[in-house]
Amino acid sequence: MQLRPLALCLTLLSLASAVDHAQADDKDRDETRRLDEVVVQAEREPGNFVIDDDEVQFIQASDLSDLLSDESGVAVGGGSGVSQKVYVRGFEDTMLNVTIDGAQQPAELYHHQTRVQIEPEFIRSIELDAGAGAATAGPGALTGVLRVRTKDAFDMLRADQSLGALIKTSADFSGENSYKGVASVYGRIGENLGVMATYVDDDGGDYEDGHGNLVTPTAYDHERSQLKLSGVFSVNSFDLQFESLDDSGTYFERPHMTNYSGRFILSDHRMRRDTVSYNHRYDPDSDAVDVELTAFHNESAFENRRNTTGLVYGFGEQTSNGFDLRNTSRWNNLLLAFGIDHRRDRLDATQQATPPAYWGSSRQNASVSGAYIQAEWHAANDWLLSGGLRYDRYQHQVDEGVGAGADNTKVRFSPNLSLHWSVTDSFSLRAAYSQAFRGITIREAFFSALYAHHGDLEGEDADNIELGFAWEHDGHFLRGTAFRQHIDNFIGNVFVGPPSPEWGYWTNLGTARVEGYELEAGRSWSRIEASIGVWNSDNTFEGRPLNDSDLGLGTTIGRTWTARWDWRPQDNAHYGIRARYVEPESNPISPEAPVKSSYAVLDLAADWSFLDDRLSFGLAVKNALDKFYYDHATYTYNPRAGVNIGFPSRGREFVTSLTYHF
Repeated sequence: MQLRPLALCLTLLSLASAVDHAQADDKDRDETRRLDEVVVQAEREPGNFVIDDDEVQFIQASDLSDLLSDESGVAVGGGSGVSQKVYVRGFEDTMLNVTIDGAQQPAELYHHQTRVQIEPEFIRSIELDAGAGAATAGPGALTGVLRVRTKDAFDMLRADQSLGALIKTSADFSGENSYKGVASVYGRIGENLGVMATYVDDDGGDYEDGHGNLVTPTAYDHERSQLKLSGVFSVNSFDLQFESLDDSGTYFERPHMTNYSGRFILSDHRMRRDTVSYNHRYDPDSDAVDVELTAFHNESAFENRRNTTGLVYGFGEQTSNGFDLRNTSRWNNLLLAFGIDHRRDRLDATQQATPPAYWGSSRQNASVSGAYIQAEWHAANDWLLSGGLRYDRYQHQVDEGVGAGADNTKVRFSPNLSLHWSVTDSFSLRAAYSQAFRGITIREAFFSALYAHHGDLEGEDADNIELGFAWEHDGHFLRGTAFRQHIDNFIGNVFVGPPSPEWGYWTNLGTARVEGYELEAGRSWSRIEASIGVWNSDNTFEGRPLNDSDLGLGTTIGRTWTARWDWRPQDNAHYGIRARYVEPESNPISPEAPVKSSYAVLDLAADWSFLDDRLSFGLAVKNALDKFYYDHATYTYNPRAGVNIGFPSRGREFVTSLTYHF
């Protein structure tokens, strides 16, 4: 990845910090290096989860569906990896804040392709807080925040190592099969610095569905490279990371659809993301000072070019630069976090998908500046009161192309308040209310070159109410959450078309609502863990159920049951089952649409390690029952064609991997 001025500045800042502290005592390293750690609460409400690296590797995750589909409140649709989308409580990930090592990922490129590009290898943790929540969740977190953390050299090195390496190979046997190769080198520079370089190449063929039919075109080529420099000192720690992801393949113009009409043209698609992020923590021996800085530069782009003519169907590139600076103060019964954040986005987009008279392009810029404070107060031994407030100022301008000259500025406060009561040592209750505001931002790149801004939009407001309970005793647990959320002034597009001089425009379409619940129960023994959960959400927009055509908002998903079972008979062996059952759900996209059918998915996994954990072998059977189904989060039925046009999910897959740590 080409180093840009920001990257060079961050590199110099990191090296300056390293020189300044090169002689620092390293005896407090484990205590001071907490920058990227995720604090896992003893009691987490269903829908809020943390997936650690052990789980990611154990389930042989290769895409978003593998990572998230078995979690409460989450659905991943699309069938093929390139068209997968994440839904949280029925709302699309466009409503969700996503960060990777603190770097915000706001770019929404193409409505048929995923916004969230995540490579599972070297993930340390994935954390989801569902629903509008704390002020520290960042600007515009209408339906929550998804945080991804990646590993560094200190995570990879053994206690007696100063230099190490990892080689991994894996294969996915389904249809034309897929193969992945992973290489990483990591080491310690002196006592306080660590560096890690990684490369991943994943070559995937067309997969088979549950009927044994080849699903085409779904083959892909995925590459990821990363360089990460980490420093750990007595009161300072930092991570400087360069990451590049590249996905390419040949699909139809709309890669989430089959060629149901016979007129879709095969096109060469490419999506990429380049991210530079810098995280610094200054944590002296003071309860009042614990400073964290995150700065980032993010570039996301896609290009869709027709095979027949070589012409661009759609192109978009969005860059984002920003920072988050906060301090956390701790007293006997009070924790106070406060800070400021800022992000500026720029978009360059082109589309040539319409009749030539409506071909268009757009250059836009947007920014959001915020200040926030979040407090946790232990009012008594059994009571925890949390409250916070955000102030955000959004600016948006269309500089050139479709809607040129449009200008919109919005400001708003977003409060939150929650109360946690430990009724007994085993049983607790929780109530929470929160608001989140998202002003006028850059919308989907493809649509931005198609639909005009008029400068008259209102920002989107979300409010969220949650009631929950948790019971844990002697290895047993039972947790539940009921939620209700409104999203007012949802921004969408309206088609006008010929003979109007514009194809359409952006406007506030109305109010979306969701009501639902999540329950989870389980038991853990010394070497066995088992749990079962259920979640359901009823999502509506302007009084009608959501459907697959509500792009950028959400869809209707049947009540979902999840179950998992893990057995570790010895330290070097792990066996597990992941199961998911989705109940049938009516398809409100049209009165003639058939019901979204129920389906059950059973995944089996096993992992063994040898040679003092240096060698590991993994095996998984996904969709072991070889069921044919369409995920409810997949765009499926087209009323005009009268057929399912989305891709069915994968049939039975055998996945195996071999990893060696040098």
